[in-house]
Amino acid sequence: MPETPPHTGDLLLVDLAPVLAQQSMSGRPEVRSDSLPDDPPQEEHSPMLDVHPAHHAASSWKEFLIHIATIVLGLLIAVGLEQIVEYLHHRNELRLAREELRAEVEENRDITTRDIQYIHQVQTELNNDMALLLAHRATNKPLTGKLDFTWSFYKTRDAAWKANQLTGALNLMPHNELERYDFIFSVCQGVMVSADSWNAKLLDAEAIANRSRDGQLSPEDTNELISAISNTQGELTRNGALIGFAQDAMQNREFEK
Repeated sequence: MPETPPHTGDLLLVDLAPVLAQQSMSGRPEVRSDSLPDDPPQEEHSPMLDVHPAHHAASSWKEFLIHIATIVLGLLIAVGLEQIVEYLHHRNELRLAREELRAEVEENRDITTRDIQYIHQVQTELNNDMALLLAHRATNKPLTGKLDFTWSFYKTRDAAWKANQLTGALNLMPHNELERYDFIFSVCQGVMVSADSWNAKLLDAEAIANRSRDGQLSPEDTNELISAISNTQGELTRNGALIGFAQDAMQNREFEK
């Protein structure tokens, strides 16, 4: 049995250099300080929102009343600003409506002036037609002239009036001003209804006259034409009166402001 060497208490000094050199050549990866990953970038945090603490509760009637008065004043300012914006909007809307209506009234002045001239022209033609027909009925001879039932008429404008009715801009207008515009466009509408009536009568009369191109009308056709001309002359007189009413209303100087 081998003997254990006695322990002398002295530390055994071992040279570790060869061992470290052998480990370096054994293929183990050498840890290099420059191969270590960089530290991740630190995220920049935006400064936190500075939130002020809520005001303390009112501790007296005075503070309470001041708080209420501040709220009421803020509401009054907000409502006042809203009313001002609405007022300016309505004012601009009314201004545009007036400009459109004045332009339309001015155009209708020119149209009705030409229409009244056409009415006088048609009345003259119908008077000549009536004279030819009466002579034909009295003598039973062919017509000594050609019957003329031509006509011309221009429609009055009302697009701006109808458009502003739909938008509600007319509700912003003073009542007396609105009544004048309403009268003008109502009369112009009556003019067109009356014109449609006598235009239709003239077309019927022309169709009857074309039945006998040689001028030898039958007694029935002659009487029918005389009746149609008489009715048309009445419509023309009524139409001219309506145009006169419209022109008088459109001559109001207040529309030129």
